[in-house]
Amino acid sequence: MEIKGDEDCQLALYKIISQLLSEEYRGNKSRVGEILNGYDECFGEDVASLLSDMVFYVENGEVEKFLDILREKLRDKKLRDEATLILRELCSRELLDRLEGWGEDLEPSVRIAYLKCLLKLFDRGEVGVEDLAPLAEDPSPKVRLALVSSLSIYAEREDVKKLFIEMLGRESRGEIRNLILEALSSKTQAETSGKLDERFLSKIIKKLGRFP
Repeated sequence: MEIKGDEDCQLALYKIISQLLSEEYRGNKSRVGEILNGYDECFGEDVASLLSDMVFYVENGEVEKFLDILREKLRDKKLRDEATLILRELCSRELLDRLEGWGEDLEPSVRIAYLKCLLKLFDRGEVGVEDLAPLAEDPSPKVRLALVSSLSIYAEREDVKKLFIEMLGRESRGEIRNLILEALSSKTQAETSGKLDERFLSKIIKKLGRFP
């Protein structure tokens, strides 16, 4: 069953994954059903099975086998939301080294999951903008939108500004362009005047030599 944007179900899944990876529950696949009890409206048997696999393979040091399973589940519309959340929770600098090829996978949902892992590490300062930059040119607008949405809070950083301006030079999707422009504009002025700094945006557009 898809999470369908239900925040309560998302928070529940984060909590469940954390519990299953804790020392108290680690290695005990039988506890998955117990922990999921009461969340029938959020998760079905397929999610329980995926979480059981996570417990088994992580406990037995076979993370790469579980990553292969996750990669396949990301191609399944019914499980890709849960699979993405699971990967993000498992994500670490060490795990990232095992995701070779995920950023070039033909399935956009796999690339988005990979991006979520990178963004988690970026938040921690463990990877830089240069690691995210290849996804700024991703052929899928969903991937590019996810990147811009997540990085917008860092728009004041020079490296992020540079990446956003480079994206503007080639981005054709209005939704993504507008989000970049909003991020690059002054947050202070946006809050006080309720509109973007038009002079600032005009300078950017003039520099690009094109209009959105």
